[in-house]
Amino acid sequence: MNIAIKNLQNKITVSRRILSEIKKVIRKTWKSQGYTNKEAEITVCLANNRRMRRLNLRYLGKDKPTDVLAFDLTAKDKTHTRLIADIIVSAETAAANARRFKTNASYELLLYVVHGLLHILGYDDKGLRQRKIMQAKAARILESCHVHP
Repeated sequence: MNIAIKNLQNKITVSRRILSEIKKVIRKTWKSQGYTNKEAEITVCLANNRRMRRLNLRYLGKDKPTDVLAFDLTAKDKTHTRLIADIIVSAETAAANARRFKTNASYELLLYVVHGLLHILGYDDKGLRQRKIMQAKAARILESCHVHP
């Protein structure tokens, strides 16, 4: 698995520990869903709300920032043997939500990364039941990585 992380924001400090944790939760999420033989190339971009708003408008038609956007860039034919994906996370929203939910920004950031990857792996959160399943799965993955609010 190849994981690249690009920091395109300056709202929160991104330490080596956070970079390591991002890779750790991606690998844990990947394995927890049974993907042990399939290769993956995943890029995580840390962005500000301005960039998130532009991307959300461009790709989803919503003129507002969001916490995470996830894109499966894998060819949609039957022969692909590896996943190629981009996960864009708003560090600015992570910092704001950390204050709102009394957690910390790195926890929120890691939660969004897991949430984005779960979307790429086929999970949906449009309905209440689906949202609860996704939230519980993300919480279990973070707990297994010793990531706490």
